[in-house]
Amino acid sequence: MRRPRVRVVLGSPDDQPGDLVILPARSDGDVGPSVARIAAPRWRPPSGPDHLLAQAYRHAIEVANERQARSLVLPGALVLGSWPMEDVTRVAMTVLMSTPSSVREVTIAVPTAAMLEIWAEALVREP
Repeated sequence: MRRPRVRVVLGSPDDQPGDLVILPARSDGDVGPSVARIAAPRWRPPSGPDHLLAQAYRHAIEVANERQARSLVLPGALVLGSWPMEDVTRVAMTVLMSTPSSVREVTIAVPTAAMLEIWAEALVREP
């Protein structure tokens, strides 16, 4: 199994090139042949259900595989509401790196410089 190349960019997922853009089901924006909306979990204190977060990222990869996408664009957090970003990056990277997929490149589009920094740190930690 080949691991995808993951890169993080500052911007909106809608503005990034890719075979498939994944957005949370409740987000606004256009829907077209290259956009898929999937159910995203909502964090509930004191800790979010990580298995639901992992399930959302696995579903994104499943949709990409079904569409034979080679490049995938994801939002910085595939969740509804706020979720601790350290948890999001840890779970997302684990799923992205360990799930068999046709995807060769993943672009994570983040809305803020702070989120960009958190994702950059997660990429550095990835072996």
